[in-house]
Amino acid sequence: MMRTVAALTLVLAATVGWLGRYVDHPPLAHTGGFGEPTCQRCHFEYPLNEPGGRLTIQGLPDTCRSDTSYTLQLTLQHPEMLRAGFGLAVRYADSGRQAGRLQPLDDRVWLDTLRGVWYAFHSPAGTELTASGKAVWTLRWMPPDTIGRVVLHAVANAANDDASEFGDRIYQESADCLLRPR
Repeated sequence: MMRTVAALTLVLAATVGWLGRYVDHPPLAHTGGFGEPTCQRCHFEYPLNEPGGRLTIQGLPDTCRSDTSYTLQLTLQHPEMLRAGFGLAVRYADSGRQAGRLQPLDDRVWLDTLRGVWYAFHSPAGTELTASGKAVWTLRWMPPDTIGRVVLHAVANAANDDASEFGDRIYQESADCLLRPR
């Protein structure tokens, strides 16, 4: 009996630790682009892009120049949201390779890399709402010199702040641009 209780306690502690760690660092490669899953892999209670909420991407024009940097703004809105998170990557549309560099513009955004792709995501401070039912993250994208079509995949979690996978709504959006030379 004691072994069963001890084993159950370890499983529960590991689960709680696993769920809570995404406030610090969400799993990378969950943008929904290039065969990646989204956050809905774990936050599955509601359908992807459920009506009532919305994720928007601003700042990426249809045609980009390799000698111009772009300020990108992700905005997540949902009236019941109490905390939020996001993940984002910018890659070449034809290959999925990293396209350019990302730069956080404040303490709400962090970066990390996995298999040669840089991901922007929420910091602990970035999980706080910027207004009631709204979270905004801002970063800069510096395009590469190599021309081609690039695509930005983003996913965001309109969370209910109970530190579980239940009651959260996941939104996905993408944007693309044709990268032209200088």
